[in-house]
Amino acid sequence: MINRILIAIACLPFLSLEAQQLPMFSTYFYKPFVYNPALAGDKDVTEVFAINRNMFNDFQGSPVFNVAAVDGVLKKKKAYAGFLVANQRKGLMNNTNAFGTYSYRANFADDIYLKLGMSIGISDQSINYSKLLVANYADPFLFTSNQRKTALDGNAGLSFHLMGLTLGFSTPQVFGSKLKYSDGQSTRAFYQQSRHFLGSLQYEIPLTEEKEMFVVPYGLVRFVANAPLQYDGGINFNWKDMFWVGGSYRSDYAVGINAGVTLNRRFSVGYSYDYMIGDIAKYAGISHEIMLAIKLGKLKYKKGDDTLTPQDKKIMQLQKEVDELKKSGVKIADNSTNNTVPNTNTTAKNPKFQGKNAVNENGIYILTNKASDFEYSTGTMTQKGYYVVVESVFYKDYAIQEVKRYTSFGFPDADYIVDKTIKFHYVYVNYATTKEEAMLYLKDAKAAGVPDVWLQILTE
Repeated sequence: MINRILIAIACLPFLSLEAQQLPMFSTYFYKPFVYNPALAGDKDVTEVFAINRNMFNDFQGSPVFNVAAVDGVLKKKKAYAGFLVANQRKGLMNNTNAFGTYSYRANFADDIYLKLGMSIGISDQSINYSKLLVANYADPFLFTSNQRKTALDGNAGLSFHLMGLTLGFSTPQVFGSKLKYSDGQSTRAFYQQSRHFLGSLQYEIPLTEEKEMFVVPYGLVRFVANAPLQYDGGINFNWKDMFWVGGSYRSDYAVGINAGVTLNRRFSVGYSYDYMIGDIAKYAGISHEIMLAIKLGKLKYKKGDDTLTPQDKKIMQLQKEVDELKKSGVKIADNSTNNTVPNTNTTAKNPKFQGKNAVNENGIYILTNKASDFEYSTGTMTQKGYYVVVESVFYKDYAIQEVKRYTSFGFPDADYIVDKTIKFHYVYVNYATTKEEAMLYLKDAKAAGVPDVWLQILTE
């Protein structure tokens, strides 16, 4: 009888238990992809990362969680992919999951979009009953060997992004697979993967955008049927590409602190420590987590970066030439924030007017290029037609600022296109399908006080 009670206690986590089965990571704010497949490639670079978490280290067989993954961009601002392997060790149980992930992005504007993601993989779970201490190993109801089962597993998710705000929803263990353990004649125990529902929120509040300093509040809610609602919340100070530091609270479990540093913009190391609260605190010991991440490939350019490629350096040299013209008295692009129409006087000396594709027609410059060499601010390929351009700049931030200014000056259709060959941003105020209509728009821009404006024709 005592033996059977011990067996029942040992099997308790593996019976049809409706409880939280997902590991709880503290640094998920850095890589929310661990919970939501829609957030694969969220940093717009290829990144390899790993997490090691140890909980309740004063208990024998205490939980240990490990994750290793890679995610990145398949098609800029359109498609992303990732691969993740996670392992949990708790007492007699060892569970390993491996997933392949794909996510798709639907753009509404440059900084407003929706992402949908799906992960498909397997869950491999084993229970090592040989480690169980019992009085009578001859008991016929007792497993005495390692039991191992594999099942299909998956995760579905979505995320909505709005100017620094990220809202996410995901459903891990979406298939609700059941792993049955038997002695070859009958089922002796089974483990039910319960479908979970997770909601997350993260918001970057800029302190200074130029230096990329942000205060970032975040939260995560976990729900599974017949189990208590569990939630996390925290706030970080984040100096991107430098370091972060913050604190968190996890309901009925712990308060925590976390910090991390990024070296050479590529290597990130993070650490979090949970201070236990409640009745278990005096027995559980410590819980802590270590995270490592490495960004691969070409990184997004930052002002002052000294690791530019030769192509980037050539483009920067073109911008320097424009700046020299501006210093000598030729007005190229006035990026001040006063309340007058931006002065964007450009001349044929500007790099964008060099070459055989530029003509001067009655004092108006007309340039002709292939539409395939350009893309919209959303990252999609431009359509052929006529663009009434008022300014060209190298820095994307300048282009965004000028679009906002021209919009406030009465040009609601203002936006920018990017010449992918030289990486210049062309701010335009109108688009037309015919040259006659474009010339009317051009005259309207001149009448509004824009000192110089030209026509960019994009053909097939």
